[in-house]
Amino acid sequence: MAGAAREEIFNVSAEQYYKAVTDFKNYPKILPEVGSINIKSESATAASIEYSVNVIKTFHYTLKMALKSPTLVSWELEDGSLFKKNSGRWTITPMGPNQCKVDYNLEVEIKIFAPKSITNALVAVNLPRMMTSFYEHAKTL
Repeated sequence: MAGAAREEIFNVSAEQYYKAVTDFKNYPKILPEVGSINIKSESATAASIEYSVNVIKTFHYTLKMALKSPTLVSWELEDGSLFKKNSGRWTITPMGPNQCKVDYNLEVEIKIFAPKSITNALVAVNLPRMMTSFYEHAKTL
């Protein structure tokens, strides 16, 4: 199983970063590897989101999201062909009116064989870019 964790401080409010992370319909604009999104259900406290992700080939999976504005977004795998497990969370801590600390934690296990070192490397390379992409989007909200 591969895992990743990262903490960063961003110069946007916790509310702005939370809105960016939960702006599911715009994920294809925010993250280049996301081909499309299907919002199966969404409320103030939960969502079921189907992702189509292009990494070497196209994979589809659905995550069940738990939402607690503006501090927490967590998820568990609901369905998909790529992952055995995909769970994690965004923890967003306000640090003032225009600053927040963002903790990202992820655990994935894929169904196809791939050495753990390769899986960890893919996650480690994409994680900083992804967090920055959400920060850039948050600045526009």
